[in-house]
Amino acid sequence: MPKAFVMIDVHPGQEAQAQEAVRRMAGVQFVHQVTGAHDMVAFVDAEPYEELAVIVSKIRKLDGVRATDTELVLR
Repeated sequence: MPKAFVMIDVHPGQEAQAQEAVRRMAGVQFVHQVTGAHDMVAFVDAEPYEELAVIVSKIRKLDGVRATDTELVLR
């Protein structure tokens, strides 16, 4: 079952609405605002692999989202 951490960058002031929209998506186990290079981190658990791609695509299309960086879990 594909699992990934999705790092999310958002426009300033849109963190809360983006976080809530990501939290409601099927397959998203959690999403947190964080410090560092990215604004948020979400953990996605999806089956099959193509569903992971669909979820990441939906995140990228959300209002306020500037960019994402997806890190697949190997084990």
